Amino acid sequence: GKRMIRWRVPWYYYAFALLVPVALRALTTLLNDAPAPDWANLSWTSFGLWFLVRLINPLDGPLAEEPSFRGYAVPRLQEKMSPLAAAAVLGVLVAGWHLPLVGDTGWIGIGTTFIITFVYVWLFNRTGGSVLLVLLFHNAQGFVTVPDLGYQGAGLARQQLLEFLAWTVVALIVVVA
Repeated sequence: GKRMIRWRVPWYYYAFALLVPVALRALTTLLNDAPAPDWANLSWTSFGLWFLVRLINPLDGPLAEEPSFRGYAVPRLQEKMSPLAAAAVLGVLVAGWHLPLVGDTGWIGIGTTFIITFVYVWLFNRTGGSVLLVLLFHNAQGFVTVPDLGYQGAGLARQQLLEFLAWTVVALIVVVA
């Protein structure tokens, strides 16, 4: 429970958790040759409200997953293995958990889920075990999904591949750093 409300972490981890997922999605959208979605008529306050609702909804991804995956499993795995090995083991488990979504995300989405687990574990460890920060990160990473962008066919496949490659680069950076 204490990990859920551990909020006293340096500000730059908040910036990382909230801005990196949004910036990565925006960058990959710009790199995608497919027609970009028309968001001119969207209500930006709806995005903020959806972000907050998703953050506290126990039946949605962040609150349903992070207390157990990062809050419970990571510390126990790291008692027996290195953070890198713990992230790899957890990555397989989390990817397996997401297998029912393969129809929505494709296999590349399952691969992205595995890769991004290394980033989640890094953020969890760097913030002293803050589940709150990984909740925010998870929410920022998923509150606007790739299908929400409106891509179809080759454009959708290209967007998923670009995001997989971008998260692979981020994971490599945090692992090496």
